[in-house]
Order: sequence, then structure tokens, then C-alpha cells
Amino acid sequence: VDACLLTGASDITDLVTVARADGELLAICEATDLVRAELEKRRVTEDVVFVESDLSVVDVSKGGDHALAADALALSRDAVVRRDGAWLLGGTSLREDGGARIAVADAASETSAWDAARIRAGRPRRGFEYGVETEIGGPLEAGLAFACAEGKCYLGAELVGKRRKAKHLRHRLTGVAFHAPAGAVPIGEKLSSKSDGAAAGSVSSFSDEAQLGLAFISRVSKLGVGDDVVCGGGGGAPVSTT
Repeated sequence: VDACLLTGASDITDLVTVARADGELLAICEATDLVRAELEKRRVTEDVVFVESDLSVVDVSKGGDHALAADALALSRDAVVRRDGAWLLGGTSLREDGGARIAVADAASETSAWDAARIRAGRPRRGFEYGVETEIGGPLEAGLAFACAEGKCYLGAELVGKRRKAKHLRHRLTGVAFHAPAGAVPIGEKLSSKSDGAAAGSVSSFSDEAQLGLAFISRVSKLGVGDDVVCGGGGGAPVSTT
């Protein structure tokens, strides 16, 4: 399961993938020090021990070429199996049909390919969509409503609940496609409407490999899927929302 670890102000500490097998829990995250510190503070039983492991995490979908891909893809979506020192998770953080995750100690992960895949799937990442000074909003604005349980008590739940009941969110994480090679697009690069030049939002992630990005688009811009925007001001790269 994917779950947001939140602060009391409903800011995202990290998106954590949690799995259980053989009496142990695996928590996959990027901000390991922060996540461990928060979990230590919330521990309610003394027999829980936290151990950090340096694992490579591989997201695979149909046709994956990892040695354990076939075994992982044969699992049901919620199944978890430990085999040959690896954790096989039937589900995937990229939410692809038939996808799976593999956590192993000796595999080299393809970071650029994974980053392109998560941008294509609209999956936010720490250091890009959250966990940065330019962070906009909370988990709902970042498209992580699925990782915040409804009707349960946890730190940050009250503010998430209020945002769920709001008529509108000020910003939403949206995919953007670049129509011409854009080079390096920095985080925070401004987007403006092609029709009237009005401010539309800002880029939070960019994949040069896929020429795709993620951006927080403001509600007042009234942009819809397929609308044209410009990245970087007048004369900038042509972009459309996806």
C-alpha cells in the first residue's frame, strides 16, 4: 500500500510504500532519516525495531526484463512475497495495469527511466512536488488523495479532510507535454497561457528523455486537458496540458 506520512499541518514528509511478509514490515521511501524519526516518535509498542537497508527498488510492468519480473508479475495486486533475499510486491507505485515492484540489495536501478515512467504516470516525488521550499499545497494538490485514508485518525488527517470537502483546490498537479526539445527545464519554471499570456502555474518535474513534465496548474487559469501553454515566458517552449 502507498501511504502519505504527513505533518500536523498536512505537509508531506514522504510517500511511503508499505509491505508485510514473514512478520516483518518493509517501508520504501526516499527521506529515510525523516521517516524513521517520525515513526520512532509514533511507536506504541516496545518490541518494534527499525532497521535501515540500502535496497534498490525496481518498478516493472508487462515485459519487464528483471530476473524476478515474471515471479513478481504473477502475484495478485496486493500480494507480497519474500524470495531469495528480495521483496516482491504485486502492486506498483506507478499504478500501471499489471505492474509490480521488486526490492533487492544487489540491483542497479535505472533512475532516469523510472523518473520518466513516474512523470508519465503522474506520480509526485520528494524533492520535486513536495519536500521543497517551492512546495504548493498538500497531498490532494499533489494527486495523492489515494494515499490518504478517509475516516481514520492520523497526524494531518483533519486538514486533509477539510480539503476534501472544499469545492475547489487552488492548484492541481497536471501532466504537460513539450512539443519541441526543451533542454533542461528547471523546477519552478513558470507556465503562462498561450492565448492571453496569463500566469498558469509552474513546472515541478521534467524528463528530457520523454519530453514530459509535471506542473502545478492554478484553478483560476481555467486550463483543461490539451490546452496550450508556454514554458519560460514569451518565446518559450510550447507545451500542452495532458
